[in-house]
Amino acid sequence: SLSGSTNECNGTNSGSITLSGNTGSVTKWQLSTDGGISFADISNTTSSQSYTNLTQTTIYRAVIKSGTCAATNSGTATVTVDPTSVGGSIAGSTTVCSGSNSGSVTLSGHTGNITKWQQSTDGGVTFADIVNTSTTQNYNNITQTTIYRAVVKSGTCVSANSTTATVTVDAISVGVVLSASTTVC
Repeated sequence: SLSGSTNECNGTNSGSITLSGNTGSVTKWQLSTDGGISFADISNTTSSQSYTNLTQTTIYRAVIKSGTCAATNSGTATVTVDPTSVGGSIAGSTTVCSGSNSGSVTLSGHTGNITKWQQSTDGGVTFADIVNTSTTQNYNNITQTTIYRAVVKSGTCVSANSTTATVTVDAISVGVVLSASTTVC
């Protein structure tokens, strides 16, 4: 049997698959990148097969032969390769009136799952987390300009931030009372 099945991130991975419980010698290893339909030979006769920077899901197996007996295949181990996280882009930037507004910003073009949204009211210097894993973030009666972004994570890959959308808040118009009436010629 083989041990070492795991999930890895696209292009930035390394590890090894290990054979145990075999009777006979390893004559070679094999790998498949088409779900086990076809296998390509690897020149390796040790009990461990390493991998580095895989870009697609790969199935491994060892070929074992004992003396004059027919060769047999080990069980398989699969290194599942997760696509790199892509943050995507947000639509919905707009200008609203302070305290009397509602709307939403929407994420598209992302790869991975939305783990949270974030918002900033200081021009993007700091961001506060919003508990939301959907593709839409609503706002209602905000009183200051707010920048929104989503955080996206694909499998074991590092998270990626989306582009941002800004809801610009205009101050409420306030009437001015004039005094000091006078008479002129």
